[in-house]
Amino acid sequence: MSPKTPMKPSVRVYIALVLLLAGLASVGAAALDSEFPMSLGKHAAGIFTFLVVGILLELAEHRLAVGAWGSISFIVYLASALVFGPAWGGLITGLSIASAHTFNRRPPLKIAFNAAQQTLAIVVGGLIYVAVGGSVPPVSLDQAIGPFAGMVVAFFAVNTLAVSFAVALSEERPLGEVWVRNTWSLAPYDLVASTLGLGIAVLYASKYGLFAVGAVVALILFLRHVYVVNLQLQAANREMLDVMVKSIEARDPYTSGHSRRVSEAARLLARELGLGLREIDSISKAALLHDVGKIYEEFAPLLRKEAGLSDDESLVMQTHPIRSAELVATVSNFRGAVEKAVRHHHESYDGSGYPDKLAADSIPIGARIIMVADTVDAMTSHRPYRRALGYAEVVSELRKYSGIQFDPQVVRVFLRSAAIKSLIESRVGSPSQDGALAKASATQRAMRIEA
Repeated sequence: MSPKTPMKPSVRVYIALVLLLAGLASVGAAALDSEFPMSLGKHAAGIFTFLVVGILLELAEHRLAVGAWGSISFIVYLASALVFGPAWGGLITGLSIASAHTFNRRPPLKIAFNAAQQTLAIVVGGLIYVAVGGSVPPVSLDQAIGPFAGMVVAFFAVNTLAVSFAVALSEERPLGEVWVRNTWSLAPYDLVASTLGLGIAVLYASKYGLFAVGAVVALILFLRHVYVVNLQLQAANREMLDVMVKSIEARDPYTSGHSRRVSEAARLLARELGLGLREIDSISKAALLHDVGKIYEEFAPLLRKEAGLSDDESLVMQTHPIRSAELVATVSNFRGAVEKAVRHHHESYDGSGYPDKLAADSIPIGARIIMVADTVDAMTSHRPYRRALGYAEVVSELRKYSGIQFDPQVVRVFLRSAAIKSLIESRVGSPSQDGALAKASATQRAMRIEA
Protein backbone atom coordinates (compact mmCIF):
# COMPACT_ATOMS: atom_id res chain seq x y z
CA MET A 1 0.00 0.00 0.00
CA SER A 2 1.33 3.41 -0.99
CA PRO A 3 2.17 5.80 1.85
CA LYS A 4 -0.31 8.27 0.32
CA THR A 5 -3.16 5.75 0.27
CA PRO A 6 -5.51 6.09 3.26
CA MET A 7 -5.46 3.03 5.49
CA LYS A 8 -8.68 1.05 5.29
CA PRO A 9 -10.81 0.69 8.45
CA SER A 10 -10.49 -3.11 8.24
CA VAL A 11 -6.70 -2.79 8.30
CA ARG A 12 -6.85 -0.47 11.33
CA VAL A 13 -9.03 -2.98 13.17
CA TYR A 14 -6.63 -5.78 12.24
CA ILE A 15 -3.62 -3.80 13.51
CA ALA A 16 -5.42 -3.16 16.81
CA LEU A 17 -6.09 -6.90 17.14
CA VAL A 18 -2.44 -7.78 16.49
CA LEU A 19 -1.33 -5.17 19.06
CA LEU A 20 -3.71 -6.65 21.61
CA LEU A 21 -2.51 -10.20 20.98
CA ALA A 22 1.15 -9.14 21.19
CA GLY A 23 0.50 -7.38 24.48
CA LEU A 24 -1.34 -10.33 25.99
CA ALA A 25 1.34 -12.77 24.85
CA SER A 26 4.12 -10.59 26.28
CA VAL A 27 2.36 -10.18 29.64
CA GLY A 28 1.78 -13.92 29.77
CA ALA A 29 5.44 -14.68 28.99
CA ALA A 30 6.60 -12.22 31.68
CA ALA A 31 4.28 -13.81 34.22
CA LEU A 32 5.69 -17.26 33.47
CA ASP A 33 9.30 -16.03 33.85
CA SER A 34 10.05 -15.85 37.58
CA GLU A 35 13.26 -13.86 36.96
CA PHE A 36 11.73 -11.17 34.74
CA PRO A 37 12.62 -8.28 34.94
CA MET A 38 15.26 -8.80 37.66
CA SER A 39 17.53 -10.67 35.22
CA LEU A 40 18.29 -7.35 33.53
CA GLY A 41 21.15 -6.67 35.93
CA LYS A 42 22.74 -10.03 35.21
CA HIS A 43 22.39 -9.84 31.44
CA ALA A 44 22.52 -6.08 30.77
CA ALA A 45 25.51 -6.24 28.41
CA GLY A 46 24.08 -9.13 26.42
CA ILE A 47 20.59 -7.63 26.17
CA PHE A 48 22.03 -4.30 25.04
CA THR A 49 24.21 -6.04 22.41
CA PHE A 50 21.32 -8.03 20.99
CA LEU A 51 19.19 -4.89 20.91
CA VAL A 52 21.83 -2.89 18.99
CA VAL A 53 22.44 -5.70 16.49
CA GLY A 54 18.69 -6.05 15.96
CA ILE A 55 18.36 -2.32 15.25
CA LEU A 56 21.26 -2.36 12.77
CA LEU A 57 19.82 -5.32 10.88
CA GLU A 58 16.38 -3.69 10.79
CA LEU A 59 17.93 -0.59 9.24
CA ALA A 60 19.25 -2.83 6.45
CA GLU A 61 15.86 -4.34 5.60
CA HIS A 62 14.80 -5.23 2.05
CA ARG A 63 11.55 -5.22 0.08
CA LEU A 64 9.67 -8.46 -0.57
CA ALA A 65 7.66 -9.41 -3.65
CA VAL A 66 4.20 -8.09 -2.81
CA GLY A 67 3.86 -4.96 -0.74
CA ALA A 68 5.83 -5.98 2.35
CA TRP A 69 9.28 -5.53 3.84
CA GLY A 70 11.55 -7.98 5.59
CA SER A 71 14.95 -8.36 7.21
CA ILE A 72 17.03 -11.16 8.65
CA SER A 73 17.06 -9.54 12.08
CA PHE A 74 14.71 -12.37 13.12
CA ILE A 75 17.86 -14.48 13.63
CA VAL A 76 18.90 -12.22 16.51
CA TYR A 77 15.36 -12.16 17.89
CA LEU A 78 15.17 -15.95 17.92
CA ALA A 79 18.55 -16.09 19.68
CA SER A 80 17.51 -13.50 22.26
CA ALA A 81 14.43 -15.54 23.20
CA LEU A 82 16.59 -18.64 23.57
CA VAL A 83 19.22 -16.88 25.69
CA PHE A 84 17.09 -14.59 27.87
CA GLY A 85 13.63 -16.16 27.64
CA PRO A 86 10.48 -15.37 25.61
CA ALA A 87 9.63 -12.20 27.56
CA TRP A 88 13.02 -10.56 26.96
CA GLY A 89 13.07 -11.88 23.39
CA GLY A 90 9.76 -10.17 22.71
CA LEU A 91 10.91 -6.93 24.32
CA ILE A 92 14.17 -6.86 22.34
CA THR A 93 12.23 -7.56 19.16
CA GLY A 94 9.65 -4.83 19.73
CA LEU A 95 12.20 -2.19 20.75
CA SER A 96 14.54 -2.98 17.85
CA ILE A 97 11.82 -2.71 15.24
CA ALA A 98 10.19 0.37 16.76
CA SER A 99 13.54 2.18 17.06
CA ALA A 100 14.73 1.38 13.52
CA HIS A 101 11.41 2.13 11.84
CA THR A 102 11.02 5.37 13.76
CA PHE A 103 14.47 6.37 12.52
CA ASN A 104 13.34 5.51 8.98
CA ARG A 105 10.24 7.70 9.49
CA ARG A 106 7.67 5.00 8.92
CA PRO A 107 4.01 5.87 9.63
CA PRO A 108 3.14 5.27 13.31
CA LEU A 109 0.53 2.60 12.60
CA LYS A 110 2.95 0.65 10.42
CA ILE A 111 5.61 0.89 13.11
CA ALA A 112 3.14 -0.41 15.67
CA PHE A 113 2.05 -3.29 13.46
CA ASN A 114 5.55 -4.36 12.44
CA ALA A 115 6.77 -4.32 16.04
CA ALA A 116 3.67 -6.07 17.35
CA GLN A 117 3.46 -8.89 14.82
CA GLN A 118 7.12 -9.87 15.20
CA THR A 119 6.94 -9.55 18.97
CA LEU A 120 3.92 -11.85 18.92
CA ALA A 121 5.75 -14.34 16.67
CA ILE A 122 8.87 -14.40 18.87
CA VAL A 123 6.94 -14.73 22.13
CA VAL A 124 4.70 -17.51 20.79
CA GLY A 125 7.73 -19.32 19.37
CA GLY A 126 9.65 -18.89 22.62
CA LEU A 127 6.78 -20.19 24.74
CA ILE A 128 6.48 -23.26 22.53
CA TYR A 129 10.23 -23.83 22.83
CA VAL A 130 9.98 -23.83 26.63
CA ALA A 131 6.76 -25.85 26.65
CA VAL A 132 8.31 -28.76 24.72
CA GLY A 133 11.36 -28.99 26.99
CA GLY A 134 13.83 -26.39 25.72
CA SER A 135 16.10 -24.85 28.36
CA VAL A 136 16.89 -21.12 28.68
CA PRO A 137 19.67 -20.68 27.70
CA PRO A 138 20.14 -23.90 25.69
CA VAL A 139 22.54 -26.35 27.27
CA SER A 140 23.61 -28.07 24.05
CA LEU A 141 22.62 -28.42 20.43
CA ASP A 142 21.40 -32.00 20.99
CA GLN A 143 19.08 -30.91 23.77
CA ALA A 144 17.78 -27.83 22.00
CA ILE A 145 17.33 -28.93 18.39
CA GLY A 146 13.88 -30.51 18.79
CA PRO A 147 12.29 -27.69 20.82
CA PHE A 148 13.96 -25.13 18.54
CA ALA A 149 12.34 -26.72 15.46
CA GLY A 150 8.94 -26.18 17.07
CA MET A 151 9.89 -22.59 17.87
CA VAL A 152 10.90 -21.87 14.27
CA VAL A 153 7.71 -23.34 12.81
CA ALA A 154 5.58 -21.29 15.20
CA PHE A 155 7.56 -18.10 14.57
CA PHE A 156 7.33 -18.27 10.78
CA ALA A 157 3.68 -19.31 10.83
CA VAL A 158 2.69 -16.31 12.95
CA ASN A 159 5.04 -13.86 11.22
CA THR A 160 4.30 -14.69 7.58
CA LEU A 161 0.55 -15.07 8.04
CA ALA A 162 0.29 -11.84 10.03
CA VAL A 163 2.12 -9.82 7.37
CA SER A 164 0.40 -11.52 4.44
CA PHE A 165 -3.04 -10.95 5.93
CA ALA A 166 -2.29 -7.24 6.39
CA VAL A 167 -1.16 -6.94 2.75
CA ALA A 168 -4.16 -8.97 1.55
CA LEU A 169 -6.55 -6.66 3.41
CA SER A 170 -4.92 -3.42 2.27
CA GLU A 171 -4.44 -4.42 -1.39
CA GLU A 172 -7.54 -6.66 -1.71
CA ARG A 173 -5.49 -9.64 -2.82
CA PRO A 174 -6.18 -13.29 -1.88
CA LEU A 175 -4.32 -14.26 1.29
CA GLY A 176 -2.91 -17.44 -0.24
CA GLU A 177 -1.54 -15.59 -3.25
CA VAL A 178 0.22 -12.97 -1.09
CA TRP A 179 1.57 -15.60 1.31
CA VAL A 180 3.03 -17.75 -1.48
CA ARG A 181 4.66 -14.84 -3.32
CA ASN A 182 6.16 -13.35 -0.16
CA THR A 183 7.18 -16.60 1.50
CA TRP A 184 7.84 -19.45 -0.91
CA SER A 185 10.94 -18.26 -2.75
CA LEU A 186 12.66 -17.20 0.47
CA ALA A 187 11.68 -20.22 2.59
CA PRO A 188 15.02 -22.06 2.08
CA TYR A 189 16.97 -18.97 3.15
CA ASP A 190 14.75 -18.49 6.20
CA LEU A 191 15.24 -22.09 7.32
CA VAL A 192 19.02 -21.88 6.95
CA ALA A 193 19.11 -18.50 8.65
CA SER A 194 17.05 -19.65 11.62
CA THR A 195 19.68 -22.26 12.53
CA LEU A 196 22.11 -19.39 13.08
CA GLY A 197 19.82 -18.18 15.84
CA LEU A 198 20.33 -21.45 17.69
CA GLY A 199 24.07 -21.24 17.02
CA ILE A 200 24.24 -17.74 18.51
CA ALA A 201 22.35 -18.86 21.62
CA VAL A 202 24.54 -21.92 22.24
CA LEU A 203 27.78 -19.98 21.67
CA TYR A 204 26.63 -17.10 23.88
CA ALA A 205 25.92 -19.54 26.70
CA SER A 206 29.43 -20.99 26.29
CA LYS A 207 32.67 -19.48 27.60
CA TYR A 208 33.11 -17.47 24.41
CA GLY A 209 30.07 -15.28 25.06
CA LEU A 210 29.82 -12.06 23.07
CA PHE A 211 32.96 -12.82 21.03
CA ALA A 212 31.22 -15.86 19.53
CA VAL A 213 28.13 -13.78 18.85
CA GLY A 214 30.26 -11.35 16.84
CA ALA A 215 31.51 -14.17 14.60
CA VAL A 216 27.99 -15.42 13.96
CA VAL A 217 26.76 -11.89 13.23
CA ALA A 218 29.39 -11.75 10.47
CA LEU A 219 27.79 -14.86 8.99
CA ILE A 220 24.40 -13.16 9.27
CA LEU A 221 25.67 -10.19 7.27
CA PHE A 222 26.91 -12.56 4.58
CA LEU A 223 23.54 -14.29 4.52
CA ARG A 224 21.85 -10.90 4.18
CA HIS A 225 24.00 -10.24 1.12
CA VAL A 226 22.76 -13.53 -0.41
CA TYR A 227 19.17 -12.48 0.38
CA VAL A 228 19.57 -9.13 -1.31
CA VAL A 229 21.27 -10.56 -4.41
CA ASN A 230 18.49 -13.12 -4.79
CA LEU A 231 15.80 -10.44 -4.48
CA GLN A 232 17.60 -8.15 -6.90
CA LEU A 233 17.78 -10.93 -9.49
CA GLN A 234 14.07 -11.63 -9.09
CA ALA A 235 13.26 -7.93 -9.41
CA ALA A 236 15.51 -7.59 -12.47
CA ASN A 237 13.77 -10.54 -14.16
CA ARG A 238 10.34 -9.06 -13.48
CA GLU A 239 11.38 -5.64 -14.74
CA MET A 240 12.94 -7.12 -17.88
CA LEU A 241 9.78 -9.05 -18.66
CA ASP A 242 7.60 -6.00 -18.00
CA VAL A 243 9.70 -4.05 -20.50
CA MET A 244 9.28 -6.82 -23.07
CA VAL A 245 5.50 -6.90 -22.61
CA LYS A 246 5.24 -3.11 -22.91
CA SER A 247 7.46 -3.15 -26.02
CA ILE A 248 5.18 -5.65 -27.73
CA GLU A 249 2.04 -3.73 -26.88
CA ALA A 250 3.60 -0.47 -28.08
CA ARG A 251 3.79 -2.04 -31.57
CA ASP A 252 0.09 -2.84 -31.67
CA PRO A 253 -2.26 -0.07 -30.44
CA TYR A 254 -5.16 -2.52 -30.33
CA THR A 255 -3.53 -4.73 -27.70
CA SER A 256 -2.57 -2.09 -25.14
CA GLY A 257 -2.78 -3.76 -21.74
CA HIS A 258 -3.71 -7.08 -23.38
CA SER A 259 -1.12 -9.25 -21.61
CA ARG A 260 -1.99 -7.92 -18.15
CA ARG A 261 -5.70 -8.44 -18.73
CA VAL A 262 -5.10 -11.99 -19.95
CA SER A 263 -2.94 -12.63 -16.88
CA GLU A 264 -5.67 -11.36 -14.55
CA ALA A 265 -8.38 -13.45 -16.24
CA ALA A 266 -6.16 -16.55 -16.30
CA ARG A 267 -5.47 -16.17 -12.59
CA LEU A 268 -9.20 -15.99 -11.85
CA LEU A 269 -9.95 -19.04 -14.00
CA ALA A 270 -7.11 -21.07 -12.46
CA ARG A 271 -8.27 -20.18 -8.96
CA GLU A 272 -11.89 -21.16 -9.69
CA LEU A 273 -10.68 -24.44 -11.18
CA GLY A 274 -9.29 -25.19 -7.72
CA LEU A 275 -5.63 -25.38 -8.76
CA GLY A 276 -2.83 -25.06 -6.23
CA LEU A 277 -1.37 -21.67 -5.33
CA ARG A 278 1.98 -22.31 -7.03
CA GLU A 279 0.27 -23.52 -10.20
CA ILE A 280 -1.99 -20.45 -10.21
CA ASP A 281 1.04 -18.20 -9.93
CA SER A 282 2.83 -20.03 -12.77
CA ILE A 283 -0.21 -19.76 -15.04
CA SER A 284 -0.55 -16.06 -14.28
CA LYS A 285 3.09 -15.51 -15.23
CA ALA A 286 2.73 -17.55 -18.40
CA ALA A 287 -0.35 -15.54 -19.37
CA LEU A 288 1.56 -12.30 -18.86
CA LEU A 289 4.33 -13.58 -21.13
CA HIS A 290 2.30 -15.56 -23.69
CA ASP A 291 2.99 -13.09 -26.53
CA VAL A 292 6.47 -11.99 -25.47
CA GLY A 293 8.04 -13.55 -28.59
CA LYS A 294 6.30 -10.93 -30.73
CA ILE A 295 9.09 -8.58 -29.72
CA TYR A 296 11.16 -10.13 -32.53
CA GLU A 297 11.38 -8.04 -35.69
CA GLU A 298 9.70 -10.56 -38.02
CA PHE A 299 6.39 -9.88 -36.28
CA ALA A 300 6.60 -6.05 -36.32
CA PRO A 301 5.06 -5.48 -39.79
CA LEU A 302 2.35 -8.05 -39.09
CA LEU A 303 1.34 -6.34 -35.86
CA ARG A 304 1.11 -2.97 -37.62
CA LYS A 305 -0.94 -4.31 -40.52
CA GLU A 306 -4.61 -3.33 -40.35
CA ALA A 307 -5.80 -5.59 -43.19
CA GLY A 308 -6.12 -9.35 -42.84
CA LEU A 309 -2.96 -11.46 -43.00
CA SER A 310 -2.05 -13.53 -46.06
CA ASP A 311 -1.55 -17.28 -45.73
CA ASP A 312 2.23 -16.86 -45.59
CA GLU A 313 1.93 -14.08 -43.02
CA SER A 314 -0.39 -16.24 -40.91
CA LEU A 315 2.21 -19.01 -40.91
CA VAL A 316 4.81 -16.56 -39.65
CA MET A 317 2.45 -15.32 -36.94
CA GLN A 318 1.80 -18.89 -35.86
CA THR A 319 5.45 -19.22 -34.87
CA HIS A 320 5.07 -16.63 -32.09
CA PRO A 321 4.22 -19.23 -29.36
CA ILE A 322 7.51 -21.01 -30.10
CA ARG A 323 9.47 -17.76 -30.12
CA SER A 324 7.75 -16.70 -26.89
CA ALA A 325 8.54 -20.01 -25.18
CA GLU A 326 12.18 -19.82 -26.27
CA LEU A 327 12.49 -16.34 -24.82
CA VAL A 328 10.73 -17.28 -21.58
CA ALA A 329 13.05 -20.28 -21.17
CA THR A 330 16.06 -17.96 -20.94
CA VAL A 331 14.88 -17.24 -17.38
CA SER A 332 15.70 -20.38 -15.40
CA ASN A 333 12.75 -19.98 -13.00
CA PHE A 334 10.32 -20.07 -15.95
CA ARG A 335 11.56 -23.29 -17.53
CA GLY A 336 9.04 -26.09 -17.28
CA ALA A 337 5.42 -25.21 -16.50
CA VAL A 338 5.56 -21.54 -17.51
CA GLU A 339 7.50 -22.30 -20.69
CA LYS A 340 5.07 -25.08 -21.73
CA ALA A 341 1.98 -22.99 -21.04
CA VAL A 342 3.40 -20.24 -23.23
CA ARG A 343 4.36 -22.60 -26.08
CA HIS A 344 0.97 -24.32 -26.22
CA HIS A 345 -1.46 -21.45 -25.62
CA HIS A 346 -2.74 -21.69 -29.22
CA GLU A 347 -3.33 -25.45 -29.15
CA SER A 348 -7.02 -26.23 -29.72
CA TYR A 349 -8.87 -28.83 -27.70
CA ASP A 350 -9.68 -30.88 -30.85
CA GLY A 351 -6.01 -30.98 -31.94
CA SER A 352 -6.31 -28.49 -34.80
CA GLY A 353 -4.27 -25.73 -33.18
CA TYR A 354 -0.57 -24.93 -33.27
CA PRO A 355 2.39 -25.30 -33.00
CA ASP A 356 2.35 -29.01 -32.03
CA LYS A 357 -1.24 -30.15 -32.76
CA LEU A 358 -1.77 -31.28 -29.17
CA ALA A 359 -5.30 -32.20 -28.11
CA ALA A 360 -7.43 -32.45 -24.96
CA ASP A 361 -5.54 -33.31 -21.77
CA SER A 362 -2.19 -33.49 -23.59
CA ILE A 363 -2.35 -29.68 -23.67
CA PRO A 364 -1.02 -28.28 -20.36
CA ILE A 365 -3.84 -26.94 -18.18
CA GLY A 366 -2.16 -23.53 -18.11
CA ALA A 367 -2.23 -23.35 -21.90
CA ARG A 368 -5.92 -24.35 -21.98
CA ILE A 369 -6.74 -21.60 -19.51
CA ILE A 370 -4.70 -19.00 -21.40
CA MET A 371 -6.42 -20.00 -24.67
CA VAL A 372 -9.78 -19.01 -23.15
CA ALA A 373 -8.49 -15.87 -21.39
CA ASP A 374 -6.56 -14.73 -24.49
CA THR A 375 -9.46 -15.27 -26.89
CA VAL A 376 -11.98 -13.61 -24.58
CA ASP A 377 -9.76 -10.54 -24.32
CA ALA A 378 -9.48 -10.43 -28.11
CA MET A 379 -13.27 -10.64 -28.45
CA THR A 380 -13.83 -7.88 -25.89
CA SER A 381 -11.30 -5.50 -27.47
CA HIS A 382 -12.30 -2.95 -30.12
CA ARG A 383 -10.79 -3.66 -33.54
CA PRO A 384 -10.95 -1.68 -36.83
CA TYR A 385 -13.27 -4.25 -38.39
CA ARG A 386 -15.69 -4.76 -35.45
CA ARG A 387 -16.78 -3.45 -32.09
CA ALA A 388 -15.94 -5.22 -28.84
CA LEU A 389 -18.35 -8.04 -28.01
CA GLY A 390 -20.39 -7.93 -24.82
CA TYR A 391 -20.53 -10.64 -22.15
CA ALA A 392 -23.58 -12.40 -23.61
CA GLU A 393 -21.92 -12.53 -27.02
CA VAL A 394 -18.69 -13.91 -25.54
CA VAL A 395 -20.68 -16.62 -23.75
CA SER A 396 -22.34 -17.58 -27.04
CA GLU A 397 -18.97 -17.96 -28.78
CA LEU A 398 -17.44 -19.99 -25.95
CA ARG A 399 -20.37 -22.40 -25.96
CA LYS A 400 -20.19 -22.69 -29.73
CA TYR A 401 -16.51 -23.66 -29.74
CA SER A 402 -16.41 -25.64 -26.46
CA GLY A 403 -14.76 -28.98 -27.18
CA ILE A 404 -13.43 -27.64 -30.49
CA GLN A 405 -11.16 -24.73 -29.66
CA PHE A 406 -11.71 -24.59 -25.91
CA ASP A 407 -11.48 -27.05 -23.01
CA PRO A 408 -15.12 -27.70 -21.95
CA GLN A 409 -14.11 -27.74 -18.28
CA VAL A 410 -12.50 -24.30 -18.53
CA VAL A 411 -15.55 -23.00 -20.39
CA ARG A 412 -17.87 -24.30 -17.65
CA VAL A 413 -15.81 -22.52 -15.02
CA PHE A 414 -15.87 -19.35 -17.10
CA LEU A 415 -19.66 -19.48 -17.46
CA ARG A 416 -20.29 -19.83 -13.72
CA SER A 417 -17.70 -17.24 -12.64
CA ALA A 418 -19.23 -14.02 -11.32
CA ALA A 419 -15.74 -12.50 -11.05
CA ILE A 420 -15.01 -13.08 -14.76
CA LYS A 421 -18.39 -11.67 -15.75
CA SER A 422 -17.75 -8.56 -13.67
CA LEU A 423 -14.28 -8.21 -15.18
CA ILE A 424 -15.64 -8.29 -18.75
CA GLU A 425 -18.59 -6.00 -18.10
CA SER A 426 -16.32 -3.45 -16.42
CA ARG A 427 -14.39 -3.25 -19.72
CA VAL A 428 -17.12 -3.33 -22.36
CA GLY A 429 -20.29 -2.55 -20.42
CA SER A 430 -23.36 -4.72 -19.95
CA PRO A 431 -24.54 -6.80 -22.92
CA SER A 432 -26.89 -5.13 -25.36
CA GLN A 433 -30.62 -5.70 -24.93
CA ASP A 434 -31.08 -7.69 -28.14
CA GLY A 435 -27.84 -9.65 -27.64
CA ALA A 436 -27.09 -9.51 -31.35
CA LEU A 437 -23.62 -10.50 -32.47
CA ALA A 438 -21.51 -7.84 -34.15
CA LYS A 439 -20.79 -8.28 -37.81
CA ALA A 440 -17.22 -9.40 -38.43
CA SER A 441 -15.05 -10.52 -41.31
CA ALA A 442 -15.23 -14.11 -42.48
CA THR A 443 -11.60 -14.61 -41.46
CA GLN A 444 -12.38 -13.57 -37.89
CA ARG A 445 -15.48 -15.72 -37.40
CA ALA A 446 -15.09 -18.76 -39.64
CA MET A 447 -14.48 -22.05 -37.81
CA ARG A 448 -12.86 -20.46 -34.76
CA ILE A 449 -12.14 -17.22 -32.97
CA GLU A 450 -8.48 -16.23 -33.27
CA ALA A 451 -6.87 -14.18 -30.47
